[in-house]
Amino acid sequence: MKAFLKEIKFPSTKHTYILDITGDINRAIKKTGVEQGFVFVNTKHTTLGILVNEIAEPNLLEDILAHTLAAVPEDKRSTRVSHDWKHPTKDYKHRCQDNPYCDEVDEDYNAAAHIRALAFSHPSVIVPIQDGKLDLGKYQEIAVFEFDGRDGKGKNPVRQRRVQVWICPAESITKI
Repeated sequence: MKAFLKEIKFPSTKHTYILDITGDINRAIKKTGVEQGFVFVNTKHTTLGILVNEIAEPNLLEDILAHTLAAVPEDKRSTRVSHDWKHPTKDYKHRCQDNPYCDEVDEDYNAAAHIRALAFSHPSVIVPIQDGKLDLGKYQEIAVFEFDGRDGKGKNPVRQRRVQVWICPAESITKI
């Protein structure tokens, strides 16, 4: 079976947001000519998740963002916490430089971003392809959920994000 790989790359300069990638994926499917099969959408980051939900409704997105920020307190030491931060804060032990495999200069405190990614998104999703496009429900779309975007100020680099879209054709599908 021949599979296709599309990578979606983007700089992530806002802290927490949801970005619809449904159109990008459908354009990639169309480019391959695959009529039926599956798409595996996979993030390459621990603080960037994938979700399938209703993305087109802006008030719902605001509600989701407000809930995630309120449900998991931000680290008091985080560069995101300022005098006008309106969400809860907490003392965590983790900081980015604690990871022995970390090869970047990053002095922020992002335990909350890791916890939010675990609680409110997935590292990957699988969606069927039917008739040359994603076979989603009426209101479903695929999005990335960013929990740790950086604006590049101070010693915290802008996050360069990468999402893999694996397009896997199926020779035939038999409904039972």
